[in-house]
Amino acid sequence: FDLNTIDSTIIVNKTYANDVTVIDTNTDDDADADAEKKDASSSKTTLISFMIMTTKKHLSDAGATREASASSLASLLSRPDLEEAELASFIDYSNYILRDYLWSLNHNGQSNPTTATIMSTTNTSTFQNSVFLVMGIVQTLANVFKTGSRMNLMRHLKYIELLWEQAIILSDKASPKRNTNSKRGFGTVTSSNNNGGTSILRKLLVKLFARVGCSYLPPRIAPWRYQRGRRSLLENLTSTRNNQKKNSNSNNNDDNKNDDASGISPSRNNIKSNTNIAPNEKNDDQTSNNNHGEDVKNMEKQKDETDDFFLVPDQVEDSMAQLVQALTDQSTIVRWSAAKGIGRVTERLPAICADDVLDAILELCTKDYENDNTWHGSCLTLAELARRGLLLPKRLNEIIPIVIRAIQYDLPRGSHSVGSHVRDAACYVCWAFARAYAPSILKPYVKELSQSIVLASLFDREINCRRAASASFQECVGRQGADNFKHGIAILTTADYFSLGNRVDAYTTVARKVAEFDEYRHAIIDHLYDEKLFHWDIEIRKLASISLGMLTSLEPQYFIKTVLPNLIPLCIDENLFVRHGALIGIAEIILTLEDVDGIDNESLAQLVFKIEKERLYRGRGGEIMRSAVSRYIECMSKSNSNIPLTVKQQVGLLDSLDVNLKHPNEDIQNAAAVALSALMNEYFPLSDNGPSERLQNRVVNSYIKIIYEDENAAATRGFSLALGHLPAKLISPTTEILDTVIDCLSYAANPETKVGGQGDAETRRNATESLVRVCDIVGISTITSNGNRMGGFTPFRMNKSQLKKVFDALLLSMRDYNTDRRGDVGSWSRIAAMKGLVSITFLAVKASNIPHYDLLSEVTESYDSPVMVPSFASRIECSFEVDADNQVKRRLDNNEPYRQYNEASIEIYFDDQLCSEVLGVLLKQLAEKLDAVRSIAGLCLEQLILGPNIIPFVPRKTMLLEAIKYEQQPQINWGQPESTFPILMRVVNIDAFFYPIISGLVISVGGLTESVTKHSAKSLLDYIRALKKSKSMVKVAKIGKAFIRLFDEHTKDGRVILPLLVTLDKLLSHRSLDELLQEQRSDFSNQLVARIRKESSQCTDIKRVMAIIPVALGLLDAS
Repeated sequence: FDLNTIDSTIIVNKTYANDVTVIDTNTDDDADADAEKKDASSSKTTLISFMIMTTKKHLSDAGATREASASSLASLLSRPDLEEAELASFIDYSNYILRDYLWSLNHNGQSNPTTATIMSTTNTSTFQNSVFLVMGIVQTLANVFKTGSRMNLMRHLKYIELLWEQAIILSDKASPKRNTNSKRGFGTVTSSNNNGGTSILRKLLVKLFARVGCSYLPPRIAPWRYQRGRRSLLENLTSTRNNQKKNSNSNNNDDNKNDDASGISPSRNNIKSNTNIAPNEKNDDQTSNNNHGEDVKNMEKQKDETDDFFLVPDQVEDSMAQLVQALTDQSTIVRWSAAKGIGRVTERLPAICADDVLDAILELCTKDYENDNTWHGSCLTLAELARRGLLLPKRLNEIIPIVIRAIQYDLPRGSHSVGSHVRDAACYVCWAFARAYAPSILKPYVKELSQSIVLASLFDREINCRRAASASFQECVGRQGADNFKHGIAILTTADYFSLGNRVDAYTTVARKVAEFDEYRHAIIDHLYDEKLFHWDIEIRKLASISLGMLTSLEPQYFIKTVLPNLIPLCIDENLFVRHGALIGIAEIILTLEDVDGIDNESLAQLVFKIEKERLYRGRGGEIMRSAVSRYIECMSKSNSNIPLTVKQQVGLLDSLDVNLKHPNEDIQNAAAVALSALMNEYFPLSDNGPSERLQNRVVNSYIKIIYEDENAAATRGFSLALGHLPAKLISPTTEILDTVIDCLSYAANPETKVGGQGDAETRRNATESLVRVCDIVGISTITSNGNRMGGFTPFRMNKSQLKKVFDALLLSMRDYNTDRRGDVGSWSRIAAMKGLVSITFLAVKASNIPHYDLLSEVTESYDSPVMVPSFASRIECSFEVDADNQVKRRLDNNEPYRQYNEASIEIYFDDQLCSEVLGVLLKQLAEKLDAVRSIAGLCLEQLILGPNIIPFVPRKTMLLEAIKYEQQPQINWGQPESTFPILMRVVNIDAFFYPIISGLVISVGGLTESVTKHSAKSLLDYIRALKKSKSMVKVAKIGKAFIRLFDEHTKDGRVILPLLVTLDKLLSHRSLDELLQEQRSDFSNQLVARIRKESSQCTDIKRVMAIIPVALGLLDAS
């Protein structure tokens, strides 16, 4: 219908044209009324005019209403009955808007005086400088050229040409400019104007250029395009059945040929194929021997070639120039829109013009390699052209090398790189090639393509690129066939979507399996040692070196003759990435190489000294090279190739490691310590009498002297760590030397030890870890082991007194609460001590000659396993409660073990007293405020009482296991306070663990962390409330005694006293201690007042003074 006929009966007052709610309708169909409306046109506005004015008004909105108004206005203007009346005026209006916007851009936002009158008449004077209005107009025009009739739009060429000029100028203003004068090695993108650089505006302009360019060309599909043919399952089945019927019915061969030529399918199921398919759409496998059909095809081909030549308007060239320029835009949405626009326009161009377009795109890639946006836009365009069949097979020899180069595109820029989007787009191009071309076309390029795609799927840094490459390879295998892409199914099964998601697995496990195929092995090795080993990201270099090490067993001769000779000279390269990658690559390769002929042992032995001679430890990257050298020494020492070293070279490597041990970087120290262990184990042979005095002084005695005397914290850290990595032949050749080592590490691990006048947390932590490691290396002496010291040198093992020193040192480290500006750094030592206590406890129990203890490991599912000596719980159950309490109390007061053993007949390294102390310190840490410490403490506790190797002498073991309720919740998150503190308040009923838990709980209740304070306070209050309800005032008094004991043990210690005062304040405010304070026989109130008076005396800590006040007031209130 014609909207003008409706407009003749519906009118709107012009006065209220801007008000949507005031509408005057008149249903008079008389001709006189129409004449009156025409006469009153000066004061009336038609509905269509009102709709256009309303949509124009919302074109300047910043939200989604702009898009809705642009779509609505385009629908109106593209109607055949409104194009003549409204389209020309809107284009003229748009021309003025764009001109005014450009003028304002050039004059710092001032309005154009020549268009001010026109703008005011269109009610847009407030939007003349708005970029949103320009975006709305451009979007409307783009929608008009998308939905409008091409023949009708061509009638307005003169208006379009006026608009075309403004659109090109606006595009130049909106496009970001590239600064080629930058001092950096790559251009920087800058916007010519803050508003003009809007990416959405540039995207809309690209759409407009593409659609206007298509409007100037005839609506057709290029007859010259490459067509692989139809890939329809229906037609493939039909063709197969036709061939089968031809073979079975040889007498009716001619009829069958005629039927095939006419496109009629002889299917028994009456399945019909499309009879209107053009000849150039036939499948490649579907052929005909009919001469008449060939003549028809040749005639049509000649006709298409004749029709392919026509004059292309200049506007199309301008449009294509803008689209090609948009491929270099900094915004991805603009480049993607430009790529699709080039594909649509090229589809209508003659073949010779399409070749020019392709040449321009390829020139972008070869001209500016460092512009990643250009490469990304070019790859997207190539994929679009391939999908539409516009890339002819004759040009593939030019395109394939560019695509392969784009798959590995990675451009370093400072501390990062760009190119992941280019690699992703290159995978999209390969995916499009697999779908577009027949296997015979891509067969010459299959080897290069398959290797490049597989390498990208295995070794790309980004997960999306690895998965995109895998999807592209899957498409290639499915479309091109397994004959072209060798072992495609096996590779896809191994390198799937999920296995490639983990980069470490992709470099190690998946790459190792793919490299088993000969077609990809050398490509993978070459890519790793020629590309990834020199990557800018250090993590990629490390993964590449590990991957190379895992591949050496597949072809060791190739590594010996090709890889190593190429990498050795690069270890002293000027480029940090190159020399670091080469060194760690050689390290991992020689680690896994067997003892084969052809290895240049002399070059490998001199490599470290060449690096030091070039002074590559200095300057930028020196720390990275130090770590790499330490790793190289470690791998060379552990290598199966048995690289020979002279004594001078061995000492030189030891000197290099000593220098690295003094370095303040913790990673370098750790790497040097591990390398020291490997070097001392492999080299420095010993005589039958043990290490020489010179070697002992050079290593052990020198390290001990530095730990005792050196004021450099970095040196004490490194050599404390190094002592724990020395082999047993050096740290325990005699009992006296082992005593010296243990005493030195115990001294360094002491919380009171100072280095240069200050405490050093790293030294204490490293010393604690080294103590545990020394025990693991040396072992504990037993009756059997002490008798086997005949025939050659055998290091001594740790005796009982030495083991006691280690336990004492670790238990002392559990009291390390030193802090600095980094926070509770003492927790590092406590965590190391907790792990060490678990390890040494198992060693001590294993070395102890406890009769029937072997039964404990057999009955792991039973918690009540038999032990030799009755436990404390067993004696209570046997009605010896009073006697047991007295005996235990006496021995605890005298610091004696619960039971004595006859050491002549039994060898005990672990008793019940030590077991209670170990479990007590773990439970204390489990009750404190740090989540990380609680998590480690909980795991250590589980290993001791719930693990496969359970320990004896656990006090009240059944009660402890019931409190934990391991069967109900086997996975306990000890770091969560809401689950940990209720468990602890059940364990606190065990007397041996009461004080450790209460002392740790006080720290949590009086802490600052809200979640910890909340749940710990709730658990404590609930526990006291339950005690009062059950009339167990003895245990409440026990809590009071624990508080008094904390005051006495930590006098003037703000770390404990402040949270203790906060805890007392909470208990007093909840009336939890009223009965204890008011009890006549209890002296708790007097003792508490005395301790508070002592703490307040000469106290300079404001927080402690402020915490004492509410406690004192609470005491007054309770009394």
